[in-house]
Amino acid sequence: MDGKYTSSSRQGRNQYHKEPYGKSLLAGCPLLTILVVTGLMFLLFMTIMGCNSSEEGAPSDSPSQVQTQPSTDPKNTAAPTDSTPPETVSTTEETVPITTTTEPVTTEPPGPVMMTVDDRYFADALFLGDSRTDGLFLYDRPGDCKHYPYPATSMTIYKIMDAEDEEQRYGFKTTRDLLKSMSFGKIYLMFGINECGYSTESFANEYKKVVEEIRSYQPDAIIYIQSICYVTQKHEKNYPVFATDNIKEKNEAIKELANDVDIFYLEVNDCLNDGTDHLPSEYTGDGAHLKPQYYKYWHQYLLEHAVVDAKHPWSPDTPEPEGAQVEHP
Repeated sequence: MDGKYTSSSRQGRNQYHKEPYGKSLLAGCPLLTILVVTGLMFLLFMTIMGCNSSEEGAPSDSPSQVQTQPSTDPKNTAAPTDSTPPETVSTTEETVPITTTTEPVTTEPPGPVMMTVDDRYFADALFLGDSRTDGLFLYDRPGDCKHYPYPATSMTIYKIMDAEDEEQRYGFKTTRDLLKSMSFGKIYLMFGINECGYSTESFANEYKKVVEEIRSYQPDAIIYIQSICYVTQKHEKNYPVFATDNIKEKNEAIKELANDVDIFYLEVNDCLNDGTDHLPSEYTGDGAHLKPQYYKYWHQYLLEHAVVDAKHPWSPDTPEPEGAQVEHP
């Protein structure tokens, strides 16, 4: 019994000493165990919250936050362009051309205007032409105009520059001398009825030469190219060279010489037309020349088709022009 007891007691002691001290302590005190576990959980919770707080306080590496930070680059010291209102930029651009207002303002002289005038307009005018122009000068002279040469029977564009005035009315031997020596404001030309037998090309080329020569002598004059007037139907039938088609062709050719700046084409047939592009039979005795009382229609047409510009002003209140002036007596 003693030996058995002794053995059992030793085994009991050995088993007792083999159990961990803490285990036995916690097992013996359940309340202590709960407190320890609660404390550990509280420490873990505080540790996690501390990590989150440190992460929120640290600078963010996200691209959106980086873009909103002001640049530390010394080259980019100016304010961001997004902060500048668009109105400020546009206002600066608009003020640039203000300096142009300091330049002198220039105005173009008024261009030519076709209007109705009175006979004072012709005080400085010269009429060059054939026998039809003779009739206008003799029977219904436009104001105080000048006419050269006289008489001009059978006058053509080929002969006009060397033509002589039989009466030497202005003291010059030829048309060329007259144009070189006197200054005119307007020059009226009418040629072509005596050139109907010439080719249109030859006639137009010679007409162009005469206009250019006149311009060289009279740089400031308005040059009027008057159309070739039609003949009556009977006259056309008797003399086919004066056919309306031939006259129209030549008129179209010389019309091309007008530039509507200082050379103008006047369609005189508008006032001397029977409605079939012929001269009214009652207006003429020979089928080609007007009777004295009908030159008034031509005269009136010229009054209603007068060009006025800066160099040749005119108004109803304009004083009487001085007329053509002698430059080199």
